[in-house]
Amino acid sequence: MSVYKYDNAIVNKLRELTNDSRIYVTPPDNVIRTIGQINSDKIELPLISVARTGYSILDSRSHPMKFEGSSAGYNEDLQRFVRFQMIPIRINYLMDVWTKHREENDNIIRELVFYFSTHPTIKVPIGYGLNFDHNFNLILDSQVEDNSDIVEHKNRGEYFRQTLSMYTDDAYLWKSSSRGPTYISGIKTEIYSNDHFVEEEVYDFNISSKED
Repeated sequence: MSVYKYDNAIVNKLRELTNDSRIYVTPPDNVIRTIGQINSDKIELPLISVARTGYSILDSRSHPMKFEGSSAGYNEDLQRFVRFQMIPIRINYLMDVWTKHREENDNIIRELVFYFSTHPTIKVPIGYGLNFDHNFNLILDSQVEDNSDIVEHKNRGEYFRQTLSMYTDDAYLWKSSSRGPTYISGIKTEIYSNDHFVEEEVYDFNISSKED
């Protein structure tokens, strides 16, 4: 599973909280243009946007799930046994709140800070035949940055923008592999008596297992 799945989980959580389907992962410079295109150049505020600023690979040299992995059991849909491996990462995000009035911006920021400070856990579905949810925590940095001075636009008036920095350090890069069931085939037995060959029997079943 790649990093974008965590992006989607955060966006889906924000859409659920705000009932606003316009929330996307996009650089701040693209927000006004993007929303304008979606709504036929009619920009409606307030608006929340998310930007992923990068991620880092955490020290995984001794992490057992990197090398050995673990069994996820038998997948009925795939009819295969599935194993998975994980590498821990930290993902950094910026969340921007755009409004027409400063008071409204402050109120939205307050609600977001309270919510994610008390409910930081978000679920992300793990694919690749694993079929389970992974919980990760979205942590807010202490600083709230006011970027209102850089969002003035001619003929559109003034916008207020405040930015929350946030991260998760319990995310993973996921990889899975699978193999089919094990079968037995072609066992041959030879019977000897006093070092003399007596008879041979062949049992027509097989042992085979193919791993992806």
